[in-house]
Amino acid sequence: MKLSNFIPKIFNRAKSESIRSRKPATGYSGGTVVDENSAMTVSSYYRGVMYISSQLAKLPIHIKNKDNEVLDNNISFLLNVQPNVETTAYHFKLFLIQCAINTGHGYAEIVKTGDGRPTELWPLNPKRVTPTRNEAGQLFYQIYEGGLNGETTYLRPDEILIFRNIHTRDGIQAESTIAFAMEALGISLGADRFANGLYANGGLPSGVLTHPGSLSDEAYSRLAESWKKSVGGRKTGATAILEEGVTYSPVSHSPDILQFVDTRKFGVIEIARFLGVPPIKLFDMDSAKYGNMEQVQLEVATDILDAWARNIESEIDIKLLKGRRANQRCEMDLYAVFRGDMSTRSTYFTKMMQSAAMTPNEIRIREGMAPYKDGDRFFLATNNFSPMDRVDEIIDNQVAPEPTPAPSNEPDPASEAIAKYIEKKLN
Repeated sequence: MKLSNFIPKIFNRAKSESIRSRKPATGYSGGTVVDENSAMTVSSYYRGVMYISSQLAKLPIHIKNKDNEVLDNNISFLLNVQPNVETTAYHFKLFLIQCAINTGHGYAEIVKTGDGRPTELWPLNPKRVTPTRNEAGQLFYQIYEGGLNGETTYLRPDEILIFRNIHTRDGIQAESTIAFAMEALGISLGADRFANGLYANGGLPSGVLTHPGSLSDEAYSRLAESWKKSVGGRKTGATAILEEGVTYSPVSHSPDILQFVDTRKFGVIEIARFLGVPPIKLFDMDSAKYGNMEQVQLEVATDILDAWARNIESEIDIKLLKGRRANQRCEMDLYAVFRGDMSTRSTYFTKMMQSAAMTPNEIRIREGMAPYKDGDRFFLATNNFSPMDRVDEIIDNQVAPEPTPAPSNEPDPASEAIAKYIEKKLN
């Protein structure tokens, strides 16, 4: 990683102002520590984070000019193939989006040439990045590199690529999802811990041993050790021998409590709400219906992934493409999410081709097939598909009236035969 823009001279660290998140992403809920690591052990939250990040990371990011033509340049290579020598574009985007959800921000340093052309993108640990303002009110990002000397570097806003979480309080500092979902995550973590404790005991409830009299210290120790040795831990079904009138009274639990059905369903629904993901995407099969699967997929694309795509696109436009000044823009291709089943895609492409909106080769490329010769012609549906460059000729032939034949000076054989017949009869 290259952190080359060291700007210590403009900072008075005693007077500089740090911009910090309103809600910390680490806390306690129900006596359980809730942070990035523990939250990811909750299966529904893990699945939701992985679903959003993986769906977005797999999408190609097209760089387009003002004529909407896709460009193949160095920015496209960084975003779709390899941002640096150590990682792939997929894992780079995956990391930044996961950091954005869990901590509020996904950071990457933009390494540039002398003329300002981006050449590398290096991911940064968000825990070591702090937005800071100097005495003049200028925004910088303080990067604590760690190590024995505790080096600190400052990057200007145009030198750092930031994927922000959807929830932001001022457009600069975003908020962690974990900070707001802490109570729901704490309940899920507590239920998991409780379940682990029960099943570590073989699924058996706790109980009370009762003696009609009093026990000496020696008898008490011997009874406790004997009980633990016989039926403690995972020794399900073991037999205990009780002496001197000792009886056992179990502290029973209902089956619903033992299985945590309601608690776990509640946890999945709550996590789904915080992440904005349909419960079915977190494998809550109670909400799964065959007839609504395609509609759910469409809602995910329009309500969640499209919002994230616009969020990421604006950052790339500003930081890597210099906005409209370069007459370029980026676009995350959501086709893979929107495309639906084979029948839906077939209907869509048929209509696009009939209206001369797409060529056969454009359709083939969308479907992952190689283009073919002469497949770049546009067609318009008349009675059959017709090439766009001959549409006027075809229409003219269909609507033009039949031409009137010019009068001929040649004698008509039929008329001559009739005239001879009449003359013969008269003579």
